[in-house]
This record gives sequence, C-alpha cells and structure tokens, in this order.
Amino acid sequence: MRMGDDVDPLLPGNKCIAIFGFCDIRRFTDATEILQEGVMLFVNEIGEIVHGIVDRYQGAANKNIGDAFLLVWKFDSDSIMENVETGELQLVPSNKVSQLCDMSLISFLKIVGMTKRSRKMKKYANHAGLNKRMPNYEVKMGFGLHQGWAIEGALGSFYKIDASYLSPNVNMASKLEETTKTYDSPILVSGALYSHFTDACKRECRQIDNVIFHGHENATALYTCDI
Repeated sequence: MRMGDDVDPLLPGNKCIAIFGFCDIRRFTDATEILQEGVMLFVNEIGEIVHGIVDRYQGAANKNIGDAFLLVWKFDSDSIMENVETGELQLVPSNKVSQLCDMSLISFLKIVGMTKRSRKMKKYANHAGLNKRMPNYEVKMGFGLHQGWAIEGALGSFYKIDASYLSPNVNMASKLEETTKTYDSPILVSGALYSHFTDACKRECRQIDNVIFHGHENATALYTCDI
C-alpha cells in the first residue's frame, strides 16, 4: 500500500455496531495432512459458498484466517443512537434492524444446507484418503454469531493494510464458535443478538445455557437453532 492510496493507515478508527459471525472448518488439521497442496482449493471452495451466501444476505466477508472466516453485518447510521446516560452506542429497535439480525442467522443456516448439497463438497465426502482418516467424512463447520460495538478501520502499516474490526465483541463471536464443540451444536447465537430477532426467528431458536466466559463479568445467554 503506497502513500496516496485510498486507505491511510495513520487515521483513527470509527466506532460502529455490527453483527459478527465466525465460522470454522471442522477437522481442518486432518484435512490438510491428507489433501496437502489440494487444501487451498478445499478452503476456497468452502469460501465460495460462505462468501456468496453472506453477500446475498446483506453481509460482507472481512477476514479469511486459514480454516476460519469472519463475516460482518454492519448497521447503518439510521439504526444507531447514542445512549445519553452512558454515552454508548446502541441499536434503535426497528423492523430493519430485526431483519438484518435474522439474515445473519439465515445465512449460516443456508451455508449448512449448501455445504450438504454442493457437488464440490461431495467429492470430499467420497475422498478415499479423508475417509480412511475420518470414516464417513463430510465437510462440517461451526458457527458463532454475536452483536455489539467495534472499532472499524485500517490495521497494519505502510507495507500491508487490512480493513479490520477490533473489539471484545469480535472475540466473542470466535468464542461462541469454539463453544459449539462443547455443546455439539453447529450454531451458537448470543443473547445480545437473539434479543433483536423477529418473533418468527426467535421461535426457531432455543436457549441451551448461560455461560460466563473468561474475562467477562456477566453471563452470556447461548441459543441454538436446530438443523
């Protein structure tokens, strides 16, 4: 990135509110050892599904981190207000806000369905090496969804810049994805996001626990959506 380009690394970030989705490919280390050079195509074919569906449902791909993807659904300025007592940003309840929240969950449900139906994914389910290492192999992913504030901006230096979101809420989405393994559930949604779903979407979810994550004082309500 050269000086004078559109992105300047020496500018402060902007505070925003967004939905953060984190998804991870299961058994990726095993898949890498078996597929070797082919693992790049494997990840990119999954990324094609993930990015395409998220884009269709008003989200954006932010980062590809090896076996994981960070997705973001950002609320526009009309949907955000400042709390006069705390000075914090918060969402203005509206149909538009609830619909975007619904679409984040719908995106992940669609990804699960598309991964099961995709011809490209079926070739991995029939891959002799993968099935020898992991009998009855199929491509599976874990998903975490959370809503909250973040600092949006350019992260890096004169030589390499990434558009990034920094906040404990981004980390929470990652923690939720990691926790899906504990509950043997592919999707976990935080109470912060669930509270903004439409009634129709809430009816498709069920609460499975309240958890205090390391570094957090308050419990996080965990919801899932049966697939």
